[in-house]
Amino acid sequence: MLWLVTGGIGCGKSAFAEELALTVGREGIRLACSSFPGISTVAFYEEKGAHSDFSWTHSQADETLAHKLNAINLESNFFRADRRVIVIDSLSGWLREIYHRTEAAIPDAEARIEADWQEVLSAIFAYQGKMIVVTEDITAGLSLSSRELTYAYRLAAANRLLLEASNTVYRMSAGMATEVKGYRLKRGNLTHENIYPDR
Repeated sequence: MLWLVTGGIGCGKSAFAEELALTVGREGIRLACSSFPGISTVAFYEEKGAHSDFSWTHSQADETLAHKLNAINLESNFFRADRRVIVIDSLSGWLREIYHRTEAAIPDAEARIEADWQEVLSAIFAYQGKMIVVTEDITAGLSLSSRELTYAYRLAAANRLLLEASNTVYRMSAGMATEVKGYRLKRGNLTHENIYPDR
């Protein structure tokens, strides 16, 4: 089961993902990556007395993210997978880190980024248990370099795929979550994610 949490930078996505994890699982694995390279990841997940029955395991969402997801997926028995929730926070930050590590001057830089990106997306979609993915809405100004533009389009395309695959999607705005896809929203038919009937 997949939950998607999206929104702008600093809008409360990570804190909401934590609260969501507490409601859907009994233990969690947080695969963390800061929003921007070089900035320390803030420890949003702290041990709290009120949630003493929920345990967290923390790991960096680094270049081995796809391998970590595949290993967790393969090594999980059914009972453990039903209790546990994986939180990837954040996928957009992970993609920024890949761009940061892969210099534009390197031959086949775009091909390397795309290969790493597709490997991670494949691992997310192949995961059999409960997963919460935190990502950002893409916004663009008037002046974008070609490299920034490829980042924006690459993440936007992935967000659309994640939305299609997700059971529930939340959009954060100034600390408030809005459910934009889920069991509370009626669909027009099987091919249109509308709350209104097709005309």
